Amino acid sequence: MAVGLTLYDVLGITTEASTDDVRKAYKTKALETHPDKLEPTASDRERRAAEGKFRNVCEAFQVLSDPAKRKAYDERIQRAQLNKQAWGEEREMRKKEREEWARQAKERSEARMKTRADLYENIRKVKEEKEMRAKLVEQFYQELCDRNPEWEIRRREVLMRKEMREKGQPPTRQSTR
Repeated sequence: MAVGLTLYDVLGITTEASTDDVRKAYKTKALETHPDKLEPTASDRERRAAEGKFRNVCEAFQVLSDPAKRKAYDERIQRAQLNKQAWGEEREMRKKEREEWARQAKERSEARMKTRADLYENIRKVKEEKEMRAKLVEQFYQELCDRNPEWEIRRREVLMRKEMREKGQPPTRQSTR
């Protein structure tokens, strides 16, 4: 039997059909689907398909013609529909939860990206300020050297003593007087 078809669908009747309606529908469907009604040139595949349809019709008649079996079948169908509805609601709830999680993950990602961009902007500003201060110090030092050339001589002496210390040689003091 095909997925989603009920025994009522197989016989082509409604769920309110009487036992006589079930019997009439069975006779009609049995005549339509009986494998002996096929042409003699029918392929094995067609023959097997017709046999399967006929079995489904017979099964539907056996269940729906017996009131106890029909009641049990109707209860199973009703439970299945309720379960399908509950599963649908749960699926919708999970879908909403996933969408909410994805939205929150996107917000967190965007916040991290903004924080990172702000950090890089702050680093750039600090570097610019450092470069500006270095230029100001160099400019100030250059002005001092222009006004007093002795500053450059002292600077060279300090650098030379520092270099000698690093090499391990004792510093020699040169007097500028």
